[in-house]
Amino acid sequence: MGGRLKVKFLTAIWGPRYIAEFARVSLPSYLAAGNLPYLASKTDFEMVVLTSRASITQFDAEPIFAQIKALCPLRYIFIDDLITTGNYGVTLTLAYARGIRDSGTEQTNTHFVFMNSDFVLADGSFRTLYAKLRDGANCVLAPSLRANAEAAIPILTEAVDPRSQTLAMPPRHLVQMAFDNLHPTVVAKTVTQNVLTSDTHNQIYWQANRTTLLARHYLIFMLAIKPERPLHPISSYCDYGFVPELVPSGHFSVLDDSDQFFMLELQPAAQESELLRCGASSPTEIAEKLAIWTTREHRLFAEVDIVFHSQDLPRDIDRCRSDFARYFSTLTSLMPNSPVDHVDHRYWTLGIQSWAMLKFAGSPDFAKFPSEISVAKSTPSRAVEPWRIDTLWQRTRAGLRDGYLAFINRMRIAAGVIPNVPLWSHLWVDSKLILDWAEVVKGQPGKRNLLISKSTSPLATTLPKLVAFDTCIDPEEFAKHVGASKSGLSEDAIRFDNVLFHFRRDDLRYVQKTIDLAEGCLKPDGKLFLHIWHENADLDQINFSQELAQFVTSILPKKWLGYRIQARFAGGLMRRRLRRAERVLFRYLLPTSLKRLPQFLMALGLWPFVAVLTAANNLWSSNVSAECPAFCSSALLCMSRIGEANSAHAPAQNSAREFLADTR
Repeated sequence: MGGRLKVKFLTAIWGPRYIAEFARVSLPSYLAAGNLPYLASKTDFEMVVLTSRASITQFDAEPIFAQIKALCPLRYIFIDDLITTGNYGVTLTLAYARGIRDSGTEQTNTHFVFMNSDFVLADGSFRTLYAKLRDGANCVLAPSLRANAEAAIPILTEAVDPRSQTLAMPPRHLVQMAFDNLHPTVVAKTVTQNVLTSDTHNQIYWQANRTTLLARHYLIFMLAIKPERPLHPISSYCDYGFVPELVPSGHFSVLDDSDQFFMLELQPAAQESELLRCGASSPTEIAEKLAIWTTREHRLFAEVDIVFHSQDLPRDIDRCRSDFARYFSTLTSLMPNSPVDHVDHRYWTLGIQSWAMLKFAGSPDFAKFPSEISVAKSTPSRAVEPWRIDTLWQRTRAGLRDGYLAFINRMRIAAGVIPNVPLWSHLWVDSKLILDWAEVVKGQPGKRNLLISKSTSPLATTLPKLVAFDTCIDPEEFAKHVGASKSGLSEDAIRFDNVLFHFRRDDLRYVQKTIDLAEGCLKPDGKLFLHIWHENADLDQINFSQELAQFVTSILPKKWLGYRIQARFAGGLMRRRLRRAERVLFRYLLPTSLKRLPQFLMALGLWPFVAVLTAANNLWSSNVSAECPAFCSSALLCMSRIGEANSAHAPAQNSAREFLADTR
């Protein structure tokens, strides 16, 4: 290949916390001599950051971005219309698609290098990538290895050179650090142990010795792609569809040895914890679940042996590879059906529905969909790949599948997003706490209201459509703007009548500090409301009612004696049992083979019965929420300042209207 390669480096990141972590650890690793500086020196290179408009100020404030600008051209593409309060995978896919389509007719002349913001690179990784691109590879795939972010970030931060602001860690050092802090999901997908397993095995690991880990990746990161044709509107996740859509020849190369390329993936320890359970999964169980979603490309990718090692490979590595290959061959033979088509993949279809509900507050308006999304079931201009055999049975099966998935999607939309859920939803009682509050506040014209909620909460999108808020703000942003003490508020600062905090159980550590800061934003007769939601209370082994009791003193305002505090609760043992029964039934609603058809029919018949029982339980429990039930799922605390008209010794109230009367 003559001349310099044209390379466009795409990374998607937004939000103060994530930008700060990116600048603190990930970006310094990209600036190691064998990574971005090497790639930029050898190619016609541009870095493109896909982000929100509000994030630009923070990028400009981070000193390390000055180094990027000195190294190569840096440009921003805005994706505000793609960002939601959840469903990161859909937003990331659409953002990358926008970055590719930004090149217009030059797409097929450009090597696109993708990099997630939570990846950390070993020094020399991009030197290996350049060699692949120079040799003509149009599609380069790279595995990542997960580590606990809470443990790894302090170690990596300490390793950053304070003068050059670079993190130049050799591959074997970074691999060893990952081995010392492996994420629970990696352990759970290691099939040579039987202590912990996962409900999904999108990667499979095999222990060789204490310094070597073998892997087969069904899901693997598309590190670099030079499109063979322009990108059509998106019909699948980027790690499902970018390769077959952009490289229809099917030719790909995998960076399969960590000595040549190593990419660490930082994830919170709690990430995907709901998928973990004790024990082991049999090859049959793993195969049946893989058969539900794996495409032709996924299965091809997983045929490549990947090795992560922090020392020289063991002498018996060939035997280990053979044992792993036999296990993998058995697993493949147990898959009950042919690969799934990546176009309008069922997970993408469900993901888009979820994204639309969050983006459009439960009533998707397809006219508002960005141009990157393919709303139709197929794209007429898409060429038919030769491996798609169009038989009568395949067409029939595809029609049945699409019809059934359409039904599931309609049910998903009908289920809504908290607090807009139907009576048969397990979230109805949790939602009622919020709706009762909203009903009273809506009857107060002229009142000023503030919502403090994590951006990932569905309430950040849905609640402002029910109640007029002056503003909605993330707790971290609120703390940043208000300052470390209320003395930072000016005399003419805005004061609010009602401040509603919405926190998930995992965010309770932010509560007390945020409430203390918010006290200064209240009018003298203003009220504080705290809604605490344990989204997975019905699946958690821990009784949240007991756990919440331990947290109470650490979430109330420091000057709580100056408030009259009342609470209402949602949840209960019966709700927990019904939700668990519903989850069991859902496992069988996507049959993977004919032998599971009886289980599917039984689940389909039992689900309406469970829904009716859930609705009845919701109606019954809505009148007894003044007392905390066993296995509480959410709580709403009302905190009003004690004054002459508001006695601290007034009796506790039970009804929703009496409970909220102080807000009038």
